[in-house]
Amino acid sequence: MRPLGANCINRRATQALRRVVILFAAFLIAGAQAFGEGSLHVYTDKTAYDVGSEVFVKVATASGAEAASQFRITLRYAGDSIPVLDRVTLPVVASDAPSAEYHKLYQIPSDARTGLYEIGLVPANGSGDEMRGVASFSVYRKLVEVQRIELDTTFYSTGDPVACAVTLANLTGHPMEHLRVEFSDRYWPWIGAPAARVASTIKPLAEDLTLEPGASKELNSAACAEASEVKEPSVHQYGVVVWDHERKNIYDISFSQLVFIRPRGSTGPTPYPGQYNYSKLSDVDTSNYRQFYPTNLNFGAIEFDTTHTMYATGETAEIHFALSNPTDAPWRGVSIITRWLGPDGTELSRNTSSKPLDLIPGADPVPGAATFKLPATAGLYRARVQVVNSFGQVLASNDLEIAANPLPKSILIFCAHEDDEGGWSGLTRAAIENHIPIHFVYFTSGDAGSCDRYYEHSCRPAEALNFGELREEETRASLGHLGVPREDIFFLGLPDGGSGEIWYDHPDPSAPYLSVLLASDHSPYADAAVPNLPYARQSVVEAAEQFIERFKPEVVVTAHPPQQTHIDHIVNNYFVVQAMVHLLSQNKLRPDTKVLVDRIYDAKDVPATPYHYQEHTFYISGEAAALAQEAWWFYQSQGGNRAQGHIRDFDKLPRSVSYRVVLDWKEHEDWNEKRPGKDSAGH
Repeated sequence: MRPLGANCINRRATQALRRVVILFAAFLIAGAQAFGEGSLHVYTDKTAYDVGSEVFVKVATASGAEAASQFRITLRYAGDSIPVLDRVTLPVVASDAPSAEYHKLYQIPSDARTGLYEIGLVPANGSGDEMRGVASFSVYRKLVEVQRIELDTTFYSTGDPVACAVTLANLTGHPMEHLRVEFSDRYWPWIGAPAARVASTIKPLAEDLTLEPGASKELNSAACAEASEVKEPSVHQYGVVVWDHERKNIYDISFSQLVFIRPRGSTGPTPYPGQYNYSKLSDVDTSNYRQFYPTNLNFGAIEFDTTHTMYATGETAEIHFALSNPTDAPWRGVSIITRWLGPDGTELSRNTSSKPLDLIPGADPVPGAATFKLPATAGLYRARVQVVNSFGQVLASNDLEIAANPLPKSILIFCAHEDDEGGWSGLTRAAIENHIPIHFVYFTSGDAGSCDRYYEHSCRPAEALNFGELREEETRASLGHLGVPREDIFFLGLPDGGSGEIWYDHPDPSAPYLSVLLASDHSPYADAAVPNLPYARQSVVEAAEQFIERFKPEVVVTAHPPQQTHIDHIVNNYFVVQAMVHLLSQNKLRPDTKVLVDRIYDAKDVPATPYHYQEHTFYISGEAAALAQEAWWFYQSQGGNRAQGHIRDFDKLPRSVSYRVVLDWKEHEDWNEKRPGKDSAGH
């Protein structure tokens, strides 16, 4: 049972922070690449390697001599049955040996497949099966790299010229021709709204650049940009994007260090960058968090069990509570009245305890319970429990909010990125509380979003991969706070921002998309639901089909077609609906399967779709809304720490969310397979 008031929210915040610290520590330890069977461990010197480089490993055991004669090493491309390297014997050292040497395991060919490679151990005498996946690493292929962005200063006033020096390198063994290099305000080209805002700041540093094999080139300009107009001192950042000549394919993206821009003549204080809880000291709130619940819900005589406050319409709600006397005088012969109130406050039912009760100060709490048959109408209901003396005087009263909605029998939620499930936290909590099967599939691992801010420099492939794994762990922690088990969460490991290229330009797995930051054309994640999933439309749709066929959901949740701004959100829907249409044509999906999408905002700015929709409102109890608020704090890399610095009080949390049912998802096949003249990424 959770106590009410300030202690509740403080304890929630402390527990959330402690869990994030523990998870982050575990993540760092896992990055050491120490795996093994029993006392034998295999360590790689890196987590990711460019093609053409060498892989070094160290094999360690507490009993080195004995283990060395028992095991040999294999290497295979994850998902393949035939190893690329078979039964290599390397020296084994004691795990506590100082400065143990790494030994060369593999020379990665320049034409090697990108993605995940797994190291296995094979008993030398052939008496046992191979132990696969005792260690792993990823292989990437980076073509062009922005190696340096240097600005002339850190502080600018509005209108000042921004001078820059940019160094590019060709990492391949062949010329890279017709490169277009652009300098602009920071943005990700695949997110539409920021791309549109930044368009006027783009300045080409080179429009037809050729880099010879292995060569580097420095580009300089005394006026790469003009410091933007700001109303108050602001943090700013610039970016460099390397395109092909047609401005279709991106080879690399890199960002400058943070700079500060002030209005002309301003002497105001320097703001705090985005990783801090508050951008300015005047935002610091020292009062609201002290009282999370309203005063009328903070009387200690009646405390509710808040673990079940989301119900299906027409079901019987059962509440549990504990009664105590917080005063100095005994309450003798009191009655317990439970009143059930409708969404408009009208009393729908009333229960009164059959026997008078004595509540003595300092005595153990007395348990109580009440039930109520909820109407068929969705909405927010209240259970009001009152302690009443023999004269009819109310000595104590407290309310518990109950949300009732029509609920499906099973749910499968597809998300573009880690944290996109936030709009469905009410539905998620309702499923958990009512034991409804619910599963989550994430198409990308969000390797781009805030990666450079996390590391405080632009991300290379190994760092992007590491950051994607961090975001996956944040999702497991966030959904875990809502009650979702880790085993019900799946990641496909597509590249952040690459879904448009995969959908429109790379339909065939034989010619997958080479991602920008991960520099891989197959999923390099060790925990990917499909090992080495090709970055191709057919492969992704087939993976979505496998999940739908496996879980047979009554309701499938996806993004709105098209969702504004981010290409990954748009294509999320395309992948899912195409998978459903394929399954339906094979009689592997019920035709009455529902497709839910989030609401579309600013509809005038979003291209029309051929679908028809039905609007719905989903109601969320206050306790479920509080859990949803807390769940966001686990997304530390996406601003969760800043959200925790702006806690919304209980009565200010949203109690409903709108969504749409796609009525004719089975129709209009192939309407979205042709790239529009100008897609939402601004290409």
